[in-house]
Amino acid sequence: MNTPPAENDLGFLINDVARLIRRAFDQRAQGCQLTRAQWQVLAFLFHNEGSNQATVADALDVEPITLSRHIDRLEALGYVSRVPDPADRRARRLHLTDKVRPLLDEMKVIGSSVMATALEGATASETELMSKLLGRMRSNMTGRGFDTLTVDAMKSAAVRVPQKV
Repeated sequence: MNTPPAENDLGFLINDVARLIRRAFDQRAQGCQLTRAQWQVLAFLFHNEGSNQATVADALDVEPITLSRHIDRLEALGYVSRVPDPADRRARRLHLTDKVRPLLDEMKVIGSSVMATALEGATASETELMSKLLGRMRSNMTGRGFDTLTVDAMKSAAVRVPQKV
């Protein structure tokens, strides 16, 4: 039977909480004049400085041309620089500039505030347990290659998700 997930279904809750957190972050970050997609690029580069554009596009689940446009804007703002890759003359490595550092500090404050709101009423041990469980779920999924499947690969493999009965 094809019924929508119940509101307390774990998959639904994970997706809905992520949506609400993104929305709250967007609202609090409006004064920074960047889109959520640009914030995501900056956040990824903060943790993975020196990545190439293909890696960033894959990690953020966007098309390379879309990422290139984001990088163009961030570069024009002076927040990101493209540096030639010494191992591949066609590739460029992405680095954050000093100009963006205060903005990243602000992003961290906003993110901490949003998470504090989301976790209101949760104990430290509950928060730690939730982090461990979500980390395990992520490992389970990435360890099986689900993070790298393409649409064509999924169609050819005829991947089926079992329905709850």
